[in-house]
Amino acid sequence: MSAPTPDTTGLIRTVTVGPLPIFFTNVNRPMGLRAHSHTGSVTVVYDTVGRHGYPSFEDTNAALLRRIHELTRRPFKDATNEDVADRLWAHLDGYVAPEWEPWGGQYRLRAIHLDVIGVPDEIGHDNGTTRYTVAIPYTPC
Repeated sequence: MSAPTPDTTGLIRTVTVGPLPIFFTNVNRPMGLRAHSHTGSVTVVYDTVGRHGYPSFEDTNAALLRRIHELTRRPFKDATNEDVADRLWAHLDGYVAPEWEPWGGQYRLRAIHLDVIGVPDEIGHDNGTTRYTVAIPYTPC
């Protein structure tokens, strides 16, 4: 006799990749801040919408990091950290790297977390980490 199949109605299944290290520069005009740089990380969350989701392997995660660095290697002009998180979302939403395709899987972007590490400076940053999140709201089945 086999074990009963668990009721998975309403469960959220995800694959989370990261933190992936980043470095970026932004000019935060809304707050009157000149160009300044940050280190930090990005964590990417994919919904698993089939039997298996995002294929997390060395080559697939390296491709994800390259995609993120395509965006973060140029300064963000007229951008708050919230804007940077929004732009990361737009850059990743719907993206599928060639390295991911052989593994299959059914997944979609659920959230990105941008962790910005501060450093004491003349602008007034501290040495803490602040998380900026962009996510699809949960909607029950």
